[in-house]
Amino acid sequence: MMHIDSYTTDRRNIKRTFCLIAAQIILAAFLFAGTAIILGLSDGAITLSRRLGADIMIVPAGFDPHTDSIFLTIKPSASYLPDDALSSLQALGIDSIDIITPQVFMATLRASCCAYPVQIMGIDYESDFIVKSWLADSLNAPLNDGEIILGYHSTGEVGGTITFFGKDLRIAGRLERTGMGLDSSVFVNRNTIIDLAEAADKIKPQKLAADHGLVSVLMVKLRPGADTTQTSRRINRSLNAKGMYALSSKKFAGNISSGLHSVSCIIRYILVILWGMAVMILLFLLVGRKRLNITAFLISVFGAIAGIILGAVIIPVCTAHIPYMLPSMGITMLIAAASGVITVITGSLIFAETHTTTRGEKLC
Repeated sequence: MMHIDSYTTDRRNIKRTFCLIAAQIILAAFLFAGTAIILGLSDGAITLSRRLGADIMIVPAGFDPHTDSIFLTIKPSASYLPDDALSSLQALGIDSIDIITPQVFMATLRASCCAYPVQIMGIDYESDFIVKSWLADSLNAPLNDGEIILGYHSTGEVGGTITFFGKDLRIAGRLERTGMGLDSSVFVNRNTIIDLAEAADKIKPQKLAADHGLVSVLMVKLRPGADTTQTSRRINRSLNAKGMYALSSKKFAGNISSGLHSVSCIIRYILVILWGMAVMILLFLLVGRKRLNITAFLISVFGAIAGIILGAVIIPVCTAHIPYMLPSMGITMLIAAASGVITVITGSLIFAETHTTTRGEKLC
């Protein structure tokens, strides 16, 4: 009888151990991933609002929804405005407009720099105020023909070369991490993107190869104090008939920030509750003065490490299509350490509590 009860108790202990390990993995993963995501979402929303730069985006009427997602995701886009879009906007003579810079997009499915679709963006470097604000180091000269600026995720060293459609381009610079689709884009001047379009046209027809004047979007910066809404309405009244639509970039960024805020609030409340429960359990068990043992400690360390690894996998999955800035390495390590310590101590004490209870059970 004693043998049977001992066997049953051992099986019960094994089940409890597995349950504790699973609970620790979930706890560590959520504490680490949740905290890192909350901090990253806050930084991403702030960065988007601060550095998007343009007050108004002029896009094709009935525009491809991927046009604005270029700044958030890696979905390539190749939509175009009328070839006289820039001159039409300038002809309106709107005093509140300070700078207009054109951009033209071209998608490529294969490139030596990347393992996923790449958005090639042709910019007017002289008037540009978007890409320049993200450069890790300022260029010592204008962006010349045959040169390229890489997004953060693209591989290659400044001064090296990269190949698109059989053409070698010199890498002139690299952007800082943006947490948006710009990380997976590359940037060339107007002449270079036309050359690339003509080379790509041999593989797949390109509108830009036939009409060099095409523009995908006009980025508009207003003078200080100008009314974005009123200016957008005036542009729409005048140019909608020409197939041009003014989209308020600040409203666009604001909507995204608002959505991120709603999601982050939910996660934040759950984190507060979870961190609070973890600390309360920790204090409760410490007051009980349960002694730790090496087995409980090692099991808890395993659960914490597995949970943090799981959290590291969860983070990129949950933030793949939103403006997200991973906290610095120091902050990330601090979050991981805090999550691990809480998980290890709490798990060790709970293990000691359940182990003591099991050992104290009366056997028949």
